[in-house]
Amino acid sequence: MSNVQQSQAFYSLTLSGPTATTAAVTTNSIPGLKTQDQQIFEARGSRIYLHRVIENEDRTEVKLQQVCEQDTFSIIRGVTSFRIPGTATDQLVIASDSGRISLVNYDAGKNQFKRVHLETFGKSGVRRTVPGQYLASDPRGRCCMLASAEKNKVVYIVNRNSAAEIVISSPHEANSWATLCFAVCALDTGWEHPVFAALEVDYNDAESDPTGDMYERREKMLVYYTVDLGLNHVVKSWSDAVDYSANMVFGVPGGQDGPSGCIVCCEDRIYYRHDKASPLCIPIPRRKGSTEDPERKRIIVSGCLHLSKARHEFFFLLQTEDGDVFKLTMEIAADNASQPERLVMKYYDTFPVAKQMLLIRKGYIYIASENGNGKVYHVNDLADDPEVEPENCFNSDDVSADPEDATAAVYFTPRELKYTSLAVEVPGMHPLLRTKVDNPGNEDAPQIYALQGTGNQSQFKTLRHGLPINEIVSSPLGGVPFDNLWSLKTRAEDEFHSYLLLSSSQGEKTIVLSIGDEVETVENTLFLTSRPTLEAAQMGTDTLVQVHTRGVHSILSSEKTNAWQAPANRSIVAASANQHQLLLGLSSAELCYFFMGDDGILNQLEEMPEMSGRITCLSVGQTPVGLQQAKFAVVGCEDCTIRVLSIELDSPLEGRSVQALSAFPVSLEIVREAGVDVVHIGLVSGLYLRAVIDGVTGELGEVRTKFLGASPTKIYPVGVPGGEAEDGGQQQGVLACSTRPWLGYVYPGSELYTLTPLVAAEAMLAARPFVSEHLNGLCAIQGANLVIFGIPSVEGRLAEEGVGLRYTPRGMARNPWGNVWYVVQSEGNTLSAATKEGLRGKDKAVRAEGEDEAMNGEGEEEVELMEKHLGLSRSAGHWASCVQAIDPVGDKAATCTIELEGNEAALCCAVVAFESREWEVYLAVGTGQHMMPGVAAASVTGEPAKGYVHIYRLTDAGRTMELVHKTPFAAPIYALHAFQGRLALGVGPELFVYDMGMKNLLRKSRGVVVPNQIVSIDSLGNRLVCADVSESVTYVVFKPKHNRMIGFVDDSIQRWSTTASMLDYETVAGGDKFGNLWVVRCPEQASKESDEEGIGGYIVNERSYLGGAPYRLELRSHFFTQDVALSIQRTALVPGGQEVLFWSGLQGTLGMMVPFVSREDVEFFTQLEQLLRAEDAAALVGRDHLMYRGYYVPVKGVVDGDLCERFLGLSVDGKAKIAAEVEREVREVERKVVEMRTRVAF
Repeated sequence: MSNVQQSQAFYSLTLSGPTATTAAVTTNSIPGLKTQDQQIFEARGSRIYLHRVIENEDRTEVKLQQVCEQDTFSIIRGVTSFRIPGTATDQLVIASDSGRISLVNYDAGKNQFKRVHLETFGKSGVRRTVPGQYLASDPRGRCCMLASAEKNKVVYIVNRNSAAEIVISSPHEANSWATLCFAVCALDTGWEHPVFAALEVDYNDAESDPTGDMYERREKMLVYYTVDLGLNHVVKSWSDAVDYSANMVFGVPGGQDGPSGCIVCCEDRIYYRHDKASPLCIPIPRRKGSTEDPERKRIIVSGCLHLSKARHEFFFLLQTEDGDVFKLTMEIAADNASQPERLVMKYYDTFPVAKQMLLIRKGYIYIASENGNGKVYHVNDLADDPEVEPENCFNSDDVSADPEDATAAVYFTPRELKYTSLAVEVPGMHPLLRTKVDNPGNEDAPQIYALQGTGNQSQFKTLRHGLPINEIVSSPLGGVPFDNLWSLKTRAEDEFHSYLLLSSSQGEKTIVLSIGDEVETVENTLFLTSRPTLEAAQMGTDTLVQVHTRGVHSILSSEKTNAWQAPANRSIVAASANQHQLLLGLSSAELCYFFMGDDGILNQLEEMPEMSGRITCLSVGQTPVGLQQAKFAVVGCEDCTIRVLSIELDSPLEGRSVQALSAFPVSLEIVREAGVDVVHIGLVSGLYLRAVIDGVTGELGEVRTKFLGASPTKIYPVGVPGGEAEDGGQQQGVLACSTRPWLGYVYPGSELYTLTPLVAAEAMLAARPFVSEHLNGLCAIQGANLVIFGIPSVEGRLAEEGVGLRYTPRGMARNPWGNVWYVVQSEGNTLSAATKEGLRGKDKAVRAEGEDEAMNGEGEEEVELMEKHLGLSRSAGHWASCVQAIDPVGDKAATCTIELEGNEAALCCAVVAFESREWEVYLAVGTGQHMMPGVAAASVTGEPAKGYVHIYRLTDAGRTMELVHKTPFAAPIYALHAFQGRLALGVGPELFVYDMGMKNLLRKSRGVVVPNQIVSIDSLGNRLVCADVSESVTYVVFKPKHNRMIGFVDDSIQRWSTTASMLDYETVAGGDKFGNLWVVRCPEQASKESDEEGIGGYIVNERSYLGGAPYRLELRSHFFTQDVALSIQRTALVPGGQEVLFWSGLQGTLGMMVPFVSREDVEFFTQLEQLLRAEDAAALVGRDHLMYRGYYVPVKGVVDGDLCERFLGLSVDGKAKIAAEVEREVREVERKVVEMRTRVAF
């Protein structure tokens, strides 16, 4: 049934932030750390991060730790850092779309960024003439420059006053009329006046010359801007023409460290330029190889400088667009320290192509990759020895510095990593091209299937909500079904566990394992093995206590044993203990309480109070640090209640509070978190509850609920990596075991409690901490096995598995009868597999003729590995493409691959069940032939590009594909869709419906429905929705009796659509290439007319309005996300959860729009958003939140959940102030904010 509400409101949340780096810089921002311990300040989308490289003493374990993350709610254009003389830490500078420069510091006490200065210099938004596109800071920390793409530059001088406060000057402008800027850098001039260098083009003459002659004679200039600190102004001090292909500029160290000047990177060449020195030039080496184009010129895309101030030595690492990194050094004249004599360039290694490359003083290189995972490499060697690989070393001798002179090409031989080794891989989801939420294997929760990456580094990924585990040991337990286990220390002060007890209630036995170098079964033990164990604990100093159904068995350090027998006709049904207290629940609903004496003997309290129902579980609180006893215990009864009791010796077993539940509890655990007792409750219905115990009254509050699965929920206390407890040990958390295990812990870097599932092969029955000399992890009973595993990190929320692809993926579809997915892939300007094989065959033949058989022994595996490392072979005008069947569940690999020939490129696909073939399932693939990348409707042959639709028969349960036929079309095919047992496809602006034929597809219907190009098709009933590349969406009705397609409603706004999906019969959600999400709805009158029988109705004869359809869509919601949405889907993300609007973006963002279900929630969160917007008015970079979320169209019908979640990080006073405004308690506001996320997602 369609939605008939007149207005619909959504709550927008980010599930996973963007991973594509905008800008990054090294800094020393954390007080107290050594200068060598640099951090990485990084901007991704609207978020800023501070990372730090952590290593152990022998550098065998290295990780990149996220220190801080903060959302600025702005478009960050650039970041830099500099040290103001006399200060202890670096200043961080952020250039954003707010029209302001922001100076920030890292506040280690609050673990957040703190704004120091915010100065306005221009209009908001990303504009041509507003500075901020380029950002550079003086190496001596005196000033920084912001430049726009056209005309304007401003310089801010930064200093300290007498009170040691940082002061910033008014902006000093350096504007050049009719000038385009391509790059900016700061020169190192020592302590002389700061100088900034810029690459500029003056277009004034070219613009005023109608003949175009001045345009052909335009020049790119290297311009110096000098900041006069005495007169407080900026002047253009020097300019000179450079190669017009110059794209990057780097400052060369000056003063005592070098000659100053700058490195200018151009196509195929690198220049050294300075106003006080002669220019030098060196060519950029090209790759050797049988599949490499010897004429293809390279450019530099990233680079970094290493400067040793102690030795006054420096070098550059420069990377080409292929990923090859070269080390550039200078040889300085002996008699003139300001004149370099020679440039020397040596091939260093090949890394992934970087958006930003940073050299960290600890000896690491950080690669902020343009594609996929970021990398941290350990520098093993600086490649200083000239005798190593002399063939890959080049210099500037005999190379003219005149750009007009021709330069002989030089070549190098690429190889595997030699001077570096991979230390850390930083997960990255960009570019994220397609996603689909599905559950083909009927798992406990749906999975996210994604196409990610470009080239041969791309992957088909399966994302699951959860933390990956590292399984170390898995040992079968035999035929006895064990259901609980405990890990015990011998003495309280021991660091490692000594025993592991496994209990079987069905087999009525307990086995004891000793923990040492190996985990072995103990035959002769003082533990009782003939009965199942209910509880085992180390109590007092060195007493081991084992509770079984008939009594309590104590083992003293002298190896003597004490036994306490349960009262007659009664048995023990539940037990719990801490270091000094033991509580038992009897079958008669009575409680027995014991406390540990100094002699290691348990002393029983005479009173045995009776509960209101049969006891099902209980828990005593952990003993606080520095105390001898816990304050509270919690008892669960079969009457669906839990009771909080006092267990202090002066008021033992006195009731404090009662809480009713929806089902009876089967497991309880009290865990101390941040000095507060928290009770975790597992119910027989699979529900999990968490409540805070008031430290004074014992009342339960802040109750949070989550459904974990269909099985009863059992709770076990465990240690969590990445946090610290009160006693300095591991952070305490819980493992909740239901249909799958869930880890409850406080998320690192925040105070938010998080419940995340573990990605395990089977459900776990029980789990405990496991600490030995060689391992710190967890042990668990998983089915019939005992597993010991570790949790590598708790910082993420998604676990991923990937299957490697050959080329950039363009589309995917799933076989409806299995777990097989079909992925179409294509790569522009890349040699196809057949072409590469032919070139390699020719090369082998040439080598054989030259009797160089030693070079002829490369195996196919070696070639594939090298290609995986170096990337695909490039060549203009060529396309490489294939179609693959992927099994991500069973084989976890491609089961079938079909390479396309004839310079075709696969662009889209769909799985279609044709009614005319008795609903047999086929795979349809849309392609383009002889396309020119980046040029629409053009081809490399000069004629318009063509298209085809390939039809494949699916055999072997869909694991293999066989080509049936292919049908030619006049234009490339960008959209395919299964429609009523036929195939709907878009060819340019036309929509076709085809049926299956013997040798070709058979056309059944045709209609021109959009103005330009159909890029997406979706349908429901006889209604189709076609998304145009630049004209939003059009609703089309198909009249089967008359075989006509009629476009009856379109949009009033030009939207450059990237994705669209029908939410219901009337409503469509979509995204555009400018980062907007929108929901539009068909007017009621137009919808009724379109559904009228026949074609004699009003809708067919209605005249078009303003050159479009007769009616216009109604805009229901609009929201700016700052990421290009490429997939959008209505789906549920958690079992039993509400359906949401899930979307994914190009930069790796995963987000959702949650529909509000009550008007009360809409009003509450709208008011909360307004209050937080006002509270956040003095934001980090000064961007107005309302203007940011309504960048192109004013925000409508959406509440920003990311802003609402800022409430959780406010101070106590800030929370109280806002809670008072919304007339709620702070805890209630926190609960509503948290539940909006956890109720529907993660």
